[in-house]
This record gives sequence, structure tokens and C-alpha cells, in this order.
Amino acid sequence: MEIAIILIISLLVSLLVYLGFVVALKTKRGTNFIGRHWFLRPNVVCVFRVFIGLAGTLLYFLAGQHFWGVLLFAVSATLDGVDGLIARQCDLVTPLGEEIDPLCDKGTYLPPMFFLAYEGLLDITLIWFLFFIEVCGQFLVRYIIKRFTRFSVQANNFGKIKAVLCYALIIYCALLNGALKIPDFTEQILYLCIILSIASSAFKLIGNHFYADILSILNLLCGITGIYLIIKDRYVFASIAILTGQIFDLFDGRMAEKHGGTKFGPWLDDIADMVSFGICPGLMVMVHGGMKMPAIVLGAGYCLAVGFRLWRYLMRDKHDKSLPPGSFNGLPSPAGAMVALGACLFWKNPWITWAVIMLTSLLLVSHIRFVHFGRVILRRIPRAVMVIFGFVIVFIIAYLIKAKNPQMLGAILILSFLIYVMTSNSKVLGRAQKSTTIG
Repeated sequence: MEIAIILIISLLVSLLVYLGFVVALKTKRGTNFIGRHWFLRPNVVCVFRVFIGLAGTLLYFLAGQHFWGVLLFAVSATLDGVDGLIARQCDLVTPLGEEIDPLCDKGTYLPPMFFLAYEGLLDITLIWFLFFIEVCGQFLVRYIIKRFTRFSVQANNFGKIKAVLCYALIIYCALLNGALKIPDFTEQILYLCIILSIASSAFKLIGNHFYADILSILNLLCGITGIYLIIKDRYVFASIAILTGQIFDLFDGRMAEKHGGTKFGPWLDDIADMVSFGICPGLMVMVHGGMKMPAIVLGAGYCLAVGFRLWRYLMRDKHDKSLPPGSFNGLPSPAGAMVALGACLFWKNPWITWAVIMLTSLLLVSHIRFVHFGRVILRRIPRAVMVIFGFVIVFIIAYLIKAKNPQMLGAILILSFLIYVMTSNSKVLGRAQKSTTIG
């Protein structure tokens, strides 16, 4: 059977398994049933999924049973989300579970990655390097440092994203073995897995209240990198650097709410946003227009609009009680950067780009209300859909890094902005506020 069909069937079965637990946990009867049976306890499911994943790996690589191998591995990867879901919904979170969950993740995705490496689909040196980092992160940080410090050993967002990315990489390698002619960018994804693994380990050695500031600094570094790449005429890489900065910006607010922060946090966040979402796109506008006077004026005007937008939020909107929760007064600066970069990459006619930049600048300083992406839109998307969407985004970015196609990236950025604008309306905000009030 064609590997693509096997993958589709396996992903559908896995999705049905996940949705089955979601539906069951929404009812009292289902929650009681799961809570009463020991084999459905989250720690048991966590360990059980390792054996399912190993069975799938052996069937795929040693027995040549591709269908059962892919199916069992897909179910095992899905159970990674199920055990946490059961733990939270049934109030079964335990210190033991927090420790063995990351270990079970590694026991699930590392064996097939080694098999793929020795078959030539992955770089064996990078796989051993990833294994070394994972061992250090799991045992040195989690079991040794923990004994002498009060640092958190729970799986953080970097570790969770890394695990999902490793699962996606394994599935993608299976596709490379099929008849489909798809580009090979496994090395780029593997490098990203290594970076996330290092970040996951490093963050366990840092006090929780520094998380938000560190993410803001990473956002700032992405902006500085983007400026350097624009000067070097590497616009695709500059745009990807800013998109990476947007991911850091998305999480720094959550970290500040969850763990607190320092007194410099809000100012550091705004400085990072100004560099990444103001100065960098503004410079792109100027360079795209050949440093002509209209381009310089519009680029500088865009930077000032972002600066005013950030100043207004920090000094006034943040304390405005009349502003509905989960909404922004004016277009958020990350969304403004997205459309500004997309316009510069997609349209070769500078006049069209300048018109879009002018409209974006007006939206930034306007009083039109936009919905918060992270706090409203993202929370309304089912986790399974977000995982699949994350796979698609990672593969698109990896392909763009390899292909270096500016217009394709520009089209994706503009399309993403339009989707955000269409979903950022008063009905969505009203439903979010209603659900918050009821909760």
C-alpha cells in the first residue's frame, strides 16, 4: 500500500482516538469510567505508549510491516497528548507523571530516528548529538540538578514543541520513502529539534520569573538578526527571523502571567517589539523601494506608527478598563509586521506595496479593535488541529528556507494576515467574553 495512504489512514485513526477521549472526558460518566480503571491512568498510558511506539518501530523497520508500524507509531504519538489530557481533566497530575512523561517521549521518538539515520534518511551525527543533549537534559538536569536546587523539572513549552516536531520529522521521513516527489529538508527540521532541545534543558536551570524576559530578549535578537539580513539582501531569511520573533512574543506574555516577571519586563518587551515588528519591517520597506524618498518616508512612518501603537498600549490601553478583555485597540504590531513584510516580498510594484504600508500604518494607530490571537483565537482551536497546523507551518518554513522563494513567503504572510483579520471580529470576541464570564 502506498505510504501516503497508510499515513492518512493512521492519522485519521489517531485523531479518532484522541477525539474519543476528549468526548468521554466531557461527560461525568466518561470521566468516572476513566478514573476507575488503572490501565487508563495517565502514568500507565504514558508507559504503555512507549511499548506501542517500539512495537511499531520494530514492525516497520525489521518486519517490513509498514501499515501496522506507522499505525502503531501514530497512535503512540497521539497518546502523548491523551495522558496529559486525562491527568488534567481527572485531577491525576502527580510528581512521578511530570518526571516520566518527558522520558517516555524520548523512548518513543528516539528509536525510530536512529533507524532512519542508519538507513540514510537522517544525519547520523546530528542524531547522536540530539541523543547526547536529550540524555543531559533528562538525567543531568532533571535528576541531578533537581536534587540540589528548587528549579522546575516539568516539561516546558520548548520540550513539548520539540517532541511534536520529532514526531513530525519521523512521519515526514516515511513520506520521503514513498513515491511522492517531495523536497528533502529533514536536516533543517533536525537542526530545529536540536535547538529546541537545548532551550528546553537550559530553561530548567533558570528561575521561572526570568522566562518572560528571556523570551523578549530572544525576540529582540531575532529583530537584530532580521535587520542584518536585510542589509545583506537576504529578505526571505530576514522574514523568517521576524516570524521566529513572533513565536517568542506569543509566549512571553503567557510566561509573565504564569510565572511573573521582573520590573523591566514590559519595557523590554516593547523594545523587542519595536525592533522586530517596527524597525525591521520599516527598513524592508525602504530597501524594497530602492531607498527613494517615498519609500523612506513610508518606512519611517510605519516605524513611528508601531512606536506610537506600543507606547499607547503600555501607557494607556493596558490600564483602560473600558477595553474588552482579549482585545487590542488598533492593529497589533506583530500582525502589522506580517503584512508589511508580506507586501514587500509579494508585490514587485513599489506603488502597491506603499499603498499597503500606508493602510497598515493607519490601522496600527486606529481605534479599531482586534482580537488577541494568543488569548482568544488560539485557545478556541482544538489541540489536535493545532498540532496538524504546526506540522504544516514547520514544513512550509523548512521548504522556504531551502527554496528561498520570496513571493511564496509573501503570499503566505498576506494570506495569514487576512485570515487573522477575518477571525478577529466582534462576534469572535463576544463569544470569547461570554465563555470567560460563564467560566
